[in-house]
Amino acid sequence: MNKEFLIVAITRPDFFEGESGKISQILENNEAMYVHIRKPEATINEIEKLLREIPCHLHDRLKLHDGFELCEKYNIGGIHLNSRNSTIPRKNLRLSKSIHSIEELGNCKNIDYCFLSPIFDSISKKGYLGRFDLNEISDKILGKKVVALGGVTPDKFDILRNHNFYGAALLSHFFPTE
Repeated sequence: MNKEFLIVAITRPDFFEGESGKISQILENNEAMYVHIRKPEATINEIEKLLREIPCHLHDRLKLHDGFELCEKYNIGGIHLNSRNSTIPRKNLRLSKSIHSIEELGNCKNIDYCFLSPIFDSISKKGYLGRFDLNEISDKILGKKVVALGGVTPDKFDILRNHNFYGAALLSHFFPTE
């Protein structure tokens, strides 16, 4: 099976030394198509500092979960709608969104892709257990741009492809906690 399979990296919620370099490396080496900058507790200034440390030519491959007002200033590639930030600040932004049930797929119109989670038991969030039977949802996500999140590692890519996922989002694989 050789269909397109989107790989997305998601940052840890905390900042760490060398993070901008790690984000740049992931994008420069095409290990992921996008890096989602997810810093729910960060200030706008902290997010902006991180953006300034990432080369400008990579900014269009970043998606922000917070600090949407920085998109235009830094030519950011898109935003990720979530419970903290559900309003689109301006048109012409690429959008992604988090969902936690198959029923929510109906709310993903005009969205480039949506994260469905948790697919497997989470690596980064202890006690956040996989909730879906892949055989049951496979037909329901066929032809939709659903990206698996939660416990995803590269060794599970074939399983996800075979169950009609559009891609995979990984946090711990790219940004392990030491």
